[in-house]
Amino acid sequence: MRDCSYLCDEENCAVLEQERACYDKMERESMEYFYMAEEEIQRQRKWIQQLENILTVNGIPNPEEN
Repeated sequence: MRDCSYLCDEENCAVLEQERACYDKMERESMEYFYMAEEEIQRQRKWIQQLENILTVNGIPNPEEN
């Protein structure tokens, strides 16, 4: 356990350490989700670019350009 001399008692220190562990876990999980979502967004952007290229090759204007 860390040096908690600045706190009132060791019980408070244990509670703060538990809270910190929970926050650290939540941060890791949220970053995992963020990177998975970012990966999916990149995949979707690539797919859209491919579709736009197919439209252009076939002389069809992109829907956004109409």
